[in-house]
Amino acid sequence: MSDSDVKKVLEEIARKYDCKIWIAKKVGRRISYISGLKAGKERFLPPDVVYEDEKIVIFSEGLPEDAKDVVAKEILKNLRWELIESDTFESPREDRKESRQC
Repeated sequence: MSDSDVKKVLEEIARKYDCKIWIAKKVGRRISYISGLKAGKERFLPPDVVYEDEKIVIFSEGLPEDAKDVVAKEILKNLRWELIESDTFESPREDRKESRQC
């Protein structure tokens, strides 16, 4: 799986469930958000934890409760763990262009 494949999975989930979803890395007791590993529109809802382990947390806004297990399995199946370990995730070009405009 390439970096953009994970992003595509997140975008499909966001579209299917009309939610926002993103992945964060745990660094000690802190949560470090990974640039480019998010999809969906801001819902201005409190974030829910979809999945959590010792390395990552998957957050969502507006994801139905009954979809969380399925979504977590799909993301974990496609996630390249070396991206999390090495901090080398390269976001797709669209994200880089958007971030420059902000």
